[in-house]
Amino acid sequence: MTVQVEKPRKSHFLLFSILLLAGVFIVGAIIAFSSSFFQGPYTPLAWEIIGSEGDAEVSDASGHVWHVPNRGEQWLEGQKMRTGADGVINLQIEGRIRLRLKGNSVLINKECKAQAQKDVYKLLLKKGVLFGTTTKEFDRKVTKGRAVFFVITTPQYTVTPNGAIFRIYADETRQGSKVGVLRGSVDMTPVSLLPGLFPAKESVRVRGLEKAGMIGEQLESATRVTPEDWQRMKEAYELLEKSAAMEAEQINISKEAGSFFDDVVFDHGTFFTPKMGYAGREFFKDPDTGEVLLEVEYDVFPIGSFVGVYSKTRNFDASKYEGLSFDVRRRGEEGFPASFLMELKSKGNVVRRFSVHEFHKDWTPMQFDFHASRPTPISELAFVFTNERAGTYKKGMLQFRNMNLVPKKQKLQVVQAGPIPVQSAVVAPQAQEAILSSQPAVSQAPVIAPPPQREEPVRSDEDDLIPQTISIR
Repeated sequence: MTVQVEKPRKSHFLLFSILLLAGVFIVGAIIAFSSSFFQGPYTPLAWEIIGSEGDAEVSDASGHVWHVPNRGEQWLEGQKMRTGADGVINLQIEGRIRLRLKGNSVLINKECKAQAQKDVYKLLLKKGVLFGTTTKEFDRKVTKGRAVFFVITTPQYTVTPNGAIFRIYADETRQGSKVGVLRGSVDMTPVSLLPGLFPAKESVRVRGLEKAGMIGEQLESATRVTPEDWQRMKEAYELLEKSAAMEAEQINISKEAGSFFDDVVFDHGTFFTPKMGYAGREFFKDPDTGEVLLEVEYDVFPIGSFVGVYSKTRNFDASKYEGLSFDVRRRGEEGFPASFLMELKSKGNVVRRFSVHEFHKDWTPMQFDFHASRPTPISELAFVFTNERAGTYKKGMLQFRNMNLVPKKQKLQVVQAGPIPVQSAVVAPQAQEAILSSQPAVSQAPVIAPPPQREEPVRSDEDDLIPQTISIR
């Protein structure tokens, strides 16, 4: 009897898997190459280095030759920068983006070009800490699809800022990379190895006073920052500092924000303690309406914070005006205070204090009457924000427009006359006109103008707790 033994066939599964994986990578590479090849001509752009300190270096395009960065030097696509333990490098796209690279960090300029009427800025933060902020002008370009700004931290995830002040920490071990936001928001998206074939996973939006992180391949949800987180992030506010030229421009444009700034204000600014909060103010022209708006930003996250915006005036006499009026609204998704204090000061003393509250997405007109019965020189007006009054949102923004001094209402002149018949108690329009022009009225009986009725301002329970008038010594 013949026995036939059949040898087992070798499995081709492993070989098939390798070939399939290789094919996927080849297809992905072809797609990536094709998309970049057919994008068309472009114009190179550059970052500007505006300062450095400590152990800081910048490479050439090859990445092999390093030198100490010079102020005003251009940082082009393909170049790198690195810092030692005490190193810092500040850079910007003028009028659009400002960044600060901190110690023990490496940053690579991946893309920096203008193509198809769109500016593209892409960075790779291999390790370390990067602070950043964008301007309103740049945010508007992003909204209109005319600009793209990605900060790529390691191969793990992509950060896309949306009008944000942010801090990014990249950990080479892939065990503790984090993103924190002070203003606006950023979208944090895991990076796909083959974006042409496999789209990236769902992103996480991190908003003001929030943070998110990634451990390995796991993207965390956004959570509120702690006081310790805020202390690490607050340095990003330094990127908002304005030059002397920018401050002078602010003074000039503010004169179009209403009669208050045009007639009596000669200087304005902010006050805050760096360890206990932040305040910002910016006058800008609304691109849609052409109106000049005042945007006030506050951050009173740490308990005990006391911040605000001031306007120095030429000692205008409050008794010559009815009060101050303006329109106010919230800004987009930004937070807003439950209330803030508006203070009128004379010789360093608060002589009038108002509680301002109830802010909406649409413009809301408000008027605050001075009720000054005697000459009262005003040297300063201040908006004051505190942690206690802010309520739910310890960080937020408000916008103001049409800040006008309301002229005093003219009182009708009283004419002394004899007894007035009962039927003539109502003053005829012709008689009123005659009284005001000091001409005899066309009337058979003498008349007298009734004193004007004065409307009492609407007061809230919160106003009752605040002294409405404080005498000046």
